[in-house]
Amino acid sequence: MSRRLTGIERMLTGLRPRLLAAMLLVSAVTLGVAAIAVLSPLEQRLREDGVREVQYAILADRPRFAHMPVEPRTGLPARHRLHRVEAELGHRAGDADATLLNKEMEVIHPPRYRDLNIPAYFPVARRALTKKSFVHKVVDESLIVALRLKIGGRRYVLVVNKHLQYVAQAVGVVRKAFLVAAAAGLLTALLLGIGIATAMLRRLERLRDATARLERRGLDAPAPQDSGRDEIGDLARSFAGMQSQLQRQEDARRAFVATASHELRTPLASLDGMLELLEDDLSAGSLDLEDARLRTENAREQTRRLSQLATDLLDLSRLDTEAPLRSEPLELGELTRAVAAEFELTAEKREVSLDIQPPREPCWTSADPGSVARIVRILIDNALRFAPPATSIEVSAGRDRDFAQILVRDYGPGVPPHERDRIFERFTRGHGAAAGRGAGFGLGLAIGRELATRMGGSLELVDETALTAEGGLASANGGAPAARNGSAGEGACFALRLPAMRVESEIAIA
Repeated sequence: MSRRLTGIERMLTGLRPRLLAAMLLVSAVTLGVAAIAVLSPLEQRLREDGVREVQYAILADRPRFAHMPVEPRTGLPARHRLHRVEAELGHRAGDADATLLNKEMEVIHPPRYRDLNIPAYFPVARRALTKKSFVHKVVDESLIVALRLKIGGRRYVLVVNKHLQYVAQAVGVVRKAFLVAAAAGLLTALLLGIGIATAMLRRLERLRDATARLERRGLDAPAPQDSGRDEIGDLARSFAGMQSQLQRQEDARRAFVATASHELRTPLASLDGMLELLEDDLSAGSLDLEDARLRTENAREQTRRLSQLATDLLDLSRLDTEAPLRSEPLELGELTRAVAAEFELTAEKREVSLDIQPPREPCWTSADPGSVARIVRILIDNALRFAPPATSIEVSAGRDRDFAQILVRDYGPGVPPHERDRIFERFTRGHGAAAGRGAGFGLGLAIGRELATRMGGSLELVDETALTAEGGLASANGGAPAARNGSAGEGACFALRLPAMRVESEIAIA
């Protein structure tokens, strides 16, 4: 019996902590990847939006700078007009500062109310003088955008300075919200993981307890019950099905052993009694040869019964182990004649005639020859046990739609309706078995049906009225069944049906 985990071992290496750790790790990794994928691009996107906003504002006011009047005395743009346009540009660019510089990097009409950080402009402004496009740079959270202009025939550089503190503030707000959401997500994952792991482990523990009960009490222990429609529920149902199947097999094994022991005891006791009587006669010196011959014949009959029982038990063991059967082309008419010839002497002793009716045309199937012959032997032997003297046993082969079939009919007492299915069960004999000569052990028909099923066919007890309607003796062979004679009963007819081969296959084989 395996050792159960202690409480500390479960906390460290059990399934629950591993499930929780896995869920938390997955959640943390997911949130971390999401943070990297969102926060960093967000800051970059906000900066790019700020650059585009300033550039759009400059392009909108560029014509106003180009057509700005100049002062006649200095040749510079008019002071009041320049300050108004710069103020409007700064407002349109999102609370920015606009400044106009000449090519010597001097501020044109600097306003008195602003402290211009002129040195920070110089690198960007000088680059802008040599280019026709925008030049921008971020210096200490300040965005500097410069563009070369021409006013009154002179070159100037328009520099717009915009503070980017709002970018850091926006990213900080998003980061804070993200951290709150991440904490809530991890807490939710933890609580959800605890709930799922607890529910799942309780179900697994029930399965573990069921296996422990099975180990202690055997197959009689109650099977686990789980109505869940998931993998654990499927496992529990499979476990219960396996236990039920094992229980049925164990019950069948016990019944098999008990029945086989009982069936073996009867012929062995009879054989022992006859040998004991024969031994007494030999010891007394008063041996009756005729009586001794009769007892010897009876003893041989019992040994044959034991041999038949051993053969049946061996066949059953092979069927239970699902040993593979061969599959090869087989002509049923020839096989039927060959097997029936084996019973001619037995039929003659019992004053029963074997009427072998050949098929109108070759009747081919694909099956195991030995197994088919075994079934035919079982059916003929069974018919001989119950056929009254001076009657016939009819054996025929033919087609029934998509099946090749062999029919064996006798005119014995027949089978009552309530026993039509039971006679195919192991160690089950019909009501007239005790009166039959050399009654069997109730294994033949069970073996025959299982062999037929393994070959893709069937072995059934059919009605006489269904024979002509379903391609039985009359329709398969072109004539009416042989007339009953002697002291005949209603009889029984067994049909072995196997998948028929196609006509093309028959021609190729022939």
